[in-house]
Amino acid sequence: MNQDQITAKLSQINSKGLEASFSLSEAALENAQKLAELNYAASKDVLVNTQDGIQQVLTAKDPKQVTELLNAETFQAAGSQAVAYQKKVSKVLRDGNKEFVNVVDASIDQLQDGFQDWINTVAANAPAGSDAFLSSFKTVYGSALQGFEQFRAASKEAFATAEKTADQAIDAIQGQMVQAKKAATPASRARKSA
Repeated sequence: MNQDQITAKLSQINSKGLEASFSLSEAALENAQKLAELNYAASKDVLVNTQDGIQQVLTAKDPKQVTELLNAETFQAAGSQAVAYQKKVSKVLRDGNKEFVNVVDASIDQLQDGFQDWINTVAANAPAGSDAFLSSFKTVYGSALQGFEQFRAASKEAFATAEKTADQAIDAIQGQMVQAKKAATPASRARKSA
């Protein structure tokens, strides 16, 4: 094998890496668009609800009516909207993470296969007496492959941690909403009995 063939194999490996980069960029843009649409819809809902609430407060005839408008159920509804929004965002991020992990896995597998093919080609066409060089080269290659595997494991762990943190945040918000509702229930009963 000559230098041009070795260079062509390396070029092929680089080409596959660029394809993977384009796939990741495309996925990132799609997820950014989904998040932008979610943010737009959530902002629009908050604005409409705020306008409705302000209109109701402005048309109230006395402070008691304003107090009734600003009850625990109103805050519960706002909290439920926030949780629903967070769940949608988490789903987009989770789907994007899965796609990213799949592209990373496929890219690492392609890169490993490409390098292995390149190493085998170089070894098959190596001149006599280069066994020591090939052995050290294969050792370096083996270390590089371990690095790829460590990156794969670290990226999966990072995404799992991010998903777990998002789930914990949703659970915390829901727990606070339940506590707020429990705390507000005796107060609203006391107002009704008075």
